[in-house]
Amino acid sequence: MSMTSLVADDDPDIRDFICFVLQRAGHDVAVAADGFEAWTSACESEFDLIVLDHHMPRMTGLEVAERLRITRPDARVLLMSGDQDVAYRHPHFLSKPFNRLELTDAVAALMGHPAQG
Repeated sequence: MSMTSLVADDDPDIRDFICFVLQRAGHDVAVAADGFEAWTSACESEFDLIVLDHHMPRMTGLEVAERLRITRPDARVLLMSGDQDVAYRHPHFLSKPFNRLELTDAVAALMGHPAQG
């Protein structure tokens, strides 16, 4: 059974990289280019994993994560940012920049699976 994931980042190169890594790991991936689009998608569909950039137009990733905490408390959300202060405001955080292994390890930890390497 494959996992469904939502990847939200306003930088298309980063978004494409994350999608590629997750698809190679067997995820069906939907994308969003800004925070509001991510919020709308997360409200309309169920995702096993939601990966959010923090600095996005219309809504930050942290705003989306905080809303999801209320409306979908079981949602597994990985927040990414180069802004280290955000790490203290969300329990599942991935510091930018990151590589494929760091991404897969963060996803595995969040999903409760052993790292793939």
